Amino acid sequence: MADEYADAWTEDENDKGLTDSYNTKLSPEDEAKFQGWATQNGKLKDAYDYDIRGFWKNDGQLDERAHGSDLYKKPNHPTFSDQSMYHGQDGQYGGQWNADESGNTVSFTPSQTNLKNMSAEQLGQYFKEVEPNIALDLPTAK
Repeated sequence: MADEYADAWTEDENDKGLTDSYNTKLSPEDEAKFQGWATQNGKLKDAYDYDIRGFWKNDGQLDERAHGSDLYKKPNHPTFSDQSMYHGQDGQYGGQWNADESGNTVSFTPSQTNLKNMSAEQLGQYFKEVEPNIALDLPTAK
């Protein structure tokens, strides 16, 4: 989902990222159910850069790579994109996934928000380790 890589690029081990921001609001009853599910499944840490409550509430399904939808990625997620429900909020704009003529995702072009949260070098390392079959299309300096 989201957080397995966060420790590698977060310098402060006490950094909570956006754990307390950009979360789907749940009723007290749903919050209790969510807490049980998230604790049982080790998903509480995903709130660092992913709206895991929104994912849970909307019966989120993992893809074949065990990834959740971009819809719930927070602005500090390495691949926060224009497909996120938080794209455009608070001046945070996501990067763009690019597909070939067959519709297969082949590259990611990071936005200024992505590059503010991770250096080009950190993003390159992230893609090497987490998205090895996707090219990182860094913007060229003008």
